[in-house]
Amino acid sequence: MPKKVFSALKMSNKTRNILLLILVFLFFSFVYQYFVKKDMSDFGVCYQGGERIINGETLYRVSDGHLQYKYSPASAVFFSLFTLFPYEVAKYIWYLSEIIFLFLGLFISYDILPSKQKKKGLVLIFSFLVLVKFFGREIELGQVNIFIFFLLIMMVKALLNKNDVKGGLFFGLSLIFKPYGLVFLPYFILKKRFKSIASGFGTVIIGLTLPMIFYGLRGNIVVLKQWQKTLSQSTPGLLDQYDTASIFAFFLKIVPDESRELAFIFIVCSGLVIAFSFLWIMILGKRENLKKPEVLEYSFLFVLIPLFSPLAWYYNYLYSILAIVFLINYIDKFPKVLKYLLIANLIIIGGSLWEVLGKDVFRFYTGYSLVVISYLIILFIKQLFVRKFACILTKFCPPFKNYFSI
Repeated sequence: MPKKVFSALKMSNKTRNILLLILVFLFFSFVYQYFVKKDMSDFGVCYQGGERIINGETLYRVSDGHLQYKYSPASAVFFSLFTLFPYEVAKYIWYLSEIIFLFLGLFISYDILPSKQKKKGLVLIFSFLVLVKFFGREIELGQVNIFIFFLLIMMVKALLNKNDVKGGLFFGLSLIFKPYGLVFLPYFILKKRFKSIASGFGTVIIGLTLPMIFYGLRGNIVVLKQWQKTLSQSTPGLLDQYDTASIFAFFLKIVPDESRELAFIFIVCSGLVIAFSFLWIMILGKRENLKKPEVLEYSFLFVLIPLFSPLAWYYNYLYSILAIVFLINYIDKFPKVLKYLLIANLIIIGGSLWEVLGKDVFRFYTGYSLVVISYLIILFIKQLFVRKFACILTKFCPPFKNYFSI
């Protein structure tokens, strides 16, 4: 009798899960139909790139204007798969894929944490709320950043499991779409992960040869040169656009035009300070015998992607998923002052919306790339309290004043 009851309950749980999946599917289908379907212009560019490469046409055309294709020719081979479907169907498939990649990325970010201080649901819900405005804009445009983050977090997971070749494969796949993953290259060199580097660049080389299927050897060389030319011509003019949000944009916007040299000095100095801060995290994490110090280090590096990408838009800060999940998981372990600073900072990141700030304040916030300040604070917290993380994970906490000493 008890077995029958258990079997019935098990079936009931299975049915409940199926119903939940159906409801989730219907919810996101509703969101797509009424809020997303009318846009996804960036996916349109990718779809067009897939069509052009199949027909052996040039990918990079000045006549495309703002919607010019800027990804590698190899990525166009990937997007050519979507041309098997009519555009509207392909758009919906990409939308659902991005939703799946997003939630997988969130779950993996929690699963790889060194220790679980809070329940998964709580951490992921708050992390989602902090970053939802970035996710929303990314999905509305049909961009590829969520997919790239998924590839990179899979890379991290593989490397934590000591599978360097597999990690390098994901590293290389991410580079085929955007070069953001190069932020991890110096770290791999310092960690002597040469198998990952070889696997990654081997994947890139294979990827760069794939367009030969459509262009031939000589045509592939031509299109690679066109890609390089497109990037070099389009990037400088976009550095300080209204809604770019890199550290380059931040200093170029706040420093007067006649003092551009000063802006670049600030950029270089900031880069050096951040680089030395990261090295300090690595050294102290190793010295304190920190459990899985790589997770803290990777979370730091993910934040550098939007900070130092010349063409980082606001929604590129979705790459901070691992950093936000990490901090929310450990938030109760911080001293009160730092905890309140972190909470306020997360509220500012998540709440800096047009509807909340009003038109004028929002334009000021966006126009001067003030999100950069919030993420510099996040890096500061990670760097300053690496020893605090060490005591959390090793169960030995030195006196508070010692957190500042090397």
